[in-house]
Amino acid sequence: MVIVMENIIRIHLKDKLDYINTFNEKILSYELSNYILEETRGINTKQNIKFIISKEFEMTDDDKENLVDMIRNNFGADISEIMNFSSKQLIGNVLIFLIGLIFLIIYSIFSKIMIISDFILILGWVLLGETICNFLYKGIENKLKIAKRKQIVNAKVIFEEDYNINK
Repeated sequence: MVIVMENIIRIHLKDKLDYINTFNEKILSYELSNYILEETRGINTKQNIKFIISKEFEMTDDDKENLVDMIRNNFGADISEIMNFSSKQLIGNVLIFLIGLIFLIIYSIFSKIMIISDFILILGWVLLGETICNFLYKGIENKLKIAKRKQIVNAKVIFEEDYNINK
């Protein structure tokens, strides 16, 4: 039996400007986005998250839906951006790996002839090492970022007055 814990992240809004971007009212504010990411630190990506939002002002049901959509759209866009970056990073890593292999092949063929053969050997191994590190560390880092943002996108959002009624 697997027990999945649920972590609660509380968001307190003093007014509408706390969650709306200064330059575009349809985008989540930078401060709230950062706050949400910081609050998820240390929470296992396999655990569920629940946002409980309290507010000091009136919100219509449409305003509440818009806020939830802003949160989901913000972190959904982050997922797309990270996935796009990861695919470009993968292409770059493959190219660097191939260049490293070419340098090692050149070294093995011309090691007796070329004066700079040791430089080519070192450069080939450095490029291969860099690629392996990128595959291992950057790949894992990007997967973790994507998992964290998916966790936020899938989080249950409850507004405080709704939460008190359901208790």
